[in-house]
Amino acid sequence: IFIKYLPKTTTEEQLSSLFAECGAITGVPRLLKDGQGACKGCGWITFRERKAFEEALSWNGCAFGGRHLQISKGKAAHTGFRPSLQAAGTHTPALLKEVVATLIKPSPDGVVVDATYGRGGHTRGMLAALSSRGRMHAFDMDAEAIKDGTQLAVEDSRFRVHHLPFSAMGGALGPLVQPAAPGTGGVSAVLFDLGISSPQFDEASRGFRLEADGPLDLRFDQSRGETAHEFLMRADRSEIVDVLSRFGETTDAFAARRIADAICVAREQRALPCRTKEFAALVARAKGFEYQAMHPAKLTFQALRVHLNDEFGECRRGLEAAFELLEPGGRIGVITWKHSECNLVVDFYRAHEAARPEAPQMAFYSSRAAGASLEPEWALLMEHTIRPSAEELQANSRARSAVLHILKKVRAPTLAQLDTKLYPLMGWALPPPPAGEARAGGDGAVTTAVEGERRRKSKERREGKGDTGDMSKTGKKKVKKQATKE
Repeated sequence: IFIKYLPKTTTEEQLSSLFAECGAITGVPRLLKDGQGACKGCGWITFRERKAFEEALSWNGCAFGGRHLQISKGKAAHTGFRPSLQAAGTHTPALLKEVVATLIKPSPDGVVVDATYGRGGHTRGMLAALSSRGRMHAFDMDAEAIKDGTQLAVEDSRFRVHHLPFSAMGGALGPLVQPAAPGTGGVSAVLFDLGISSPQFDEASRGFRLEADGPLDLRFDQSRGETAHEFLMRADRSEIVDVLSRFGETTDAFAARRIADAICVAREQRALPCRTKEFAALVARAKGFEYQAMHPAKLTFQALRVHLNDEFGECRRGLEAAFELLEPGGRIGVITWKHSECNLVVDFYRAHEAARPEAPQMAFYSSRAAGASLEPEWALLMEHTIRPSAEELQANSRARSAVLHILKKVRAPTLAQLDTKLYPLMGWALPPPPAGEARAGGDGAVTTAVEGERRRKSKERREGKGDTGDMSKTGKKKVKKQATKE
């Protein structure tokens, strides 16, 4: 059975005593709990016999602890798996077996980096698989994480924790690891588990959980930077709209604008909430009906968290730092939880993607550019994308959205390099810079695909030409000359 509206003070023993009258119970009642171990209002009980189960269902609406309980059949969650529970303040690492198999087993004597220590779940699992000659470094900005990691370093001399953002791993580890080859580092594997950890999410004082009552903070490192409330009190309306549009309400510009309007009006009236539940209620009233199965304020909280912690910028810089540190054949593992995180990983991969022999552009370029060749450089291969097994989801339902991306560092020409050779040959505007970020040339000029295409079309209009999809030899020479100049 599934039970709702339980008091916060409910214990497993109380439920067991209450429902024992219905019949024999299998195991112990299961309660969903917050970070402090208090009941979050719901739980599950499994009975040995159907008769007891049906008797318990007939108790729907019974009084308990000053409340009337809602009792229904326990059914599969939308993932097809029943919710799993874990001890308060703990974190069950997602895809741990797969992380060990892909990152540690190939090089058990290597130097490994856990870029997102959290509460050390992945770190401890990887340390257990490393040999006595292996070494591990971890990074985190959370004070509680550093406290936990410091204790682990005392217990295991192979491990060291750094109170730094993971984008700083290059500077921190450069002097500590011996490069395996020019242009590389001496690190065999780096793991990123993006997003927030369960303990951070469950702790009301951090402000990450909008259903809990806590300060509107949302910082990973509470010792520095401004809180979400301080940002909302300082930022002008256009900046708030921009943050909500880019990192939260990405498909609903109206919602982003109206939520920002409500924030600014509340601020004008000196009534902007500084607590999570009150602020979530304000956002919900501003947004109105939410068609998705989530709280109307969820994306606003996400947007503020991403902005305040510079999550996307930090992720890009961290991935680049990891790529530089890897030894030849080393691997980067990234666990993503949202589409936006997947997009960051894919952009990073595309910027360094090794040219594949089967790519049609490769054969075409080789046939047209007689005698020309692409130079090998440090590149990446996407080896795996792994999702949780059914077995893992039964034990840890929070892992249902996790995807593990495995990237391997190799020496090969890149597709980005091929683009810079092929596009001028075809008379096309130059491709966009890798990872979606403009790269300046020696004179500070920046070339992007959009700008290149805009200039080409502008020139055609001045010359009275249209885009026919075909070009004369003269036209090709002009565009090739323009592309080279850009």
